[in-house]
Amino acid sequence: MSLPVFPQLTLPSLRVEYAGGRTVEDVLQEVWRRIAARGDDGVWIWRPSWEALLAMAREVCRDRSAQPLYGVPFAVKDNIDVSGWPTTAACPEFSYVAAEDATAVARLKAAGAIPIGKTNLDQFATGLVGTRSPYGIPRSVFSDRHISGGSSSGSAVAVAAGEAAFALGTDTAGSGRVPAACNGLVGLKPSLGLVSTRGLVPACRSLDCVSIFSHTPADAMAVLEAVQGVDAADPFSRRVPAHPVPGNRPRVGVPALATSHHSPKWRGNCMPGPGWRNAWPLWVIFWRRIRTRDIRWCVASSRERGISPPSTRIAASMSARA
Repeated sequence: MSLPVFPQLTLPSLRVEYAGGRTVEDVLQEVWRRIAARGDDGVWIWRPSWEALLAMAREVCRDRSAQPLYGVPFAVKDNIDVSGWPTTAACPEFSYVAAEDATAVARLKAAGAIPIGKTNLDQFATGLVGTRSPYGIPRSVFSDRHISGGSSSGSAVAVAAGEAAFALGTDTAGSGRVPAACNGLVGLKPSLGLVSTRGLVPACRSLDCVSIFSHTPADAMAVLEAVQGVDAADPFSRRVPAHPVPGNRPRVGVPALATSHHSPKWRGNCMPGPGWRNAWPLWVIFWRRIRTRDIRWCVASSRERGISPPSTRIAASMSARA
């Protein structure tokens, strides 16, 4: 079997493969081949045996028509629990075997997705470069001379290198978005409380998020739909209200101008520094040149490609502030 060449290990490509008669074992064999071809690249801290992986796949993948992520292989940052697998947070002395799945992992399994291994990270998720781990240093998929970004270094490279369709990471202060940017990926940081952090080794419990790495916004949103939801076992879990787009004319909010010198209205006792004040007139000129049609085109184009949720939610957020 040969799946589409990197970076096309996406949800739509896998649906095509399965509809064409490929099996879950075929897909996992291709993933295993890709991992072996890259060698010891510092991406993986732990992976199950081939036999154990197949056994899990048979247990997880039950009904292709009913499971939205049926047979989709994904990677898990090694500060997130997977039942029966070690969790190290990139610290061998801290390692323990998880007694149960993290809520996010359990929900993905219920949706038919298959965890294929635990990925490297800056130790205890404290770093933005991806180099602080005794398990090796993942490099950017674009160049061995460049960092992968962190702390979710292994998760980002695993997806960017085509070894997983998506990956779970974490994001407390950029640990999901930075490595996504360094490897040309979508890095989705959910709103706080939208995705349960039960089963996550905390960095800062009140700010931690389980993040998602994928090749496309549509894939990230599909994974988010599978993992989101209130979890009574997570004290920070909460319902996040939906913000539908008002009508068909999304608007971009521009801060009100306080004076003829184009100074923004500052709230409280905060005053802008000289650099900000000098840059502000240029931003005003930029935003004044943007017209509603530009945003409408962006949203319409996204809808045509099946990735409307991120664009429309951003537009709605902006509109709410206009």
